Parts: sequence; structure tokens; C-alpha cells
Amino acid sequence: MKVRDFIIIWPVYLEASLSRKEGRRVPLKIAIEKVKIEEIALAASQLNYKVEIIPDKAYPRCWWIKGCVKLYPKKEKKNDLLKKIAIRIKENRSKSILRHSFR
Repeated sequence: MKVRDFIIIWPVYLEASLSRKEGRRVPLKIAIEKVKIEEIALAASQLNYKVEIIPDKAYPRCWWIKGCVKLYPKKEKKNDLLKKIAIRIKENRSKSILRHSFR
């Protein structure tokens, strides 16, 4: 059996508009609307992961949605990491909104 030292994160895993059956892996409470691979990459890098964006790969269930993020090294369980990334993206978005509201 091949052991991988990386984790693949698909935007579908964090998408609030999808059901668990359709591929969402985080609770709806922390899921994100219209998540982008750049946001996932930024959040993962803030969590001290090495990040590689793969723009031309498609999630098999949603083949029309392109892009995924490959994270190195594999430090924790995927579901725990997904929750941390979702929370970090929400924090980043709220900081961005705060920055833009004071202009």
C-alpha cells in the first residue's frame, strides 16, 4: 500500500451550497459560499503547510469545477484540517470586509 505524505483539498469539501451527499465534508455551520482555491491555499499556508495549486484537475463528482490544492506534509487528519481551513477562510474574509468598510 502506497503511503502519501500530502493531502488534496477540493473546494467542494468546503462549499456551503452542496450537501454532504454531493461532497461537502465540513459542517454547514462553518462551510463557505463560493470558496476559491486561492483562499484555500492562503488559509493552508497560514496554517504552516506547503501549498501547491493544481488548477486543471477536476473533482470527479463535479467535473465542471476545476482546481484543487495539494498540501505538504500530512500532519493531521483530513477532516480536522478541513475544519481549520474553513474557519481560517471565514476569518480572512471577515478581515477583508472590515478593511474595505473603513475606506
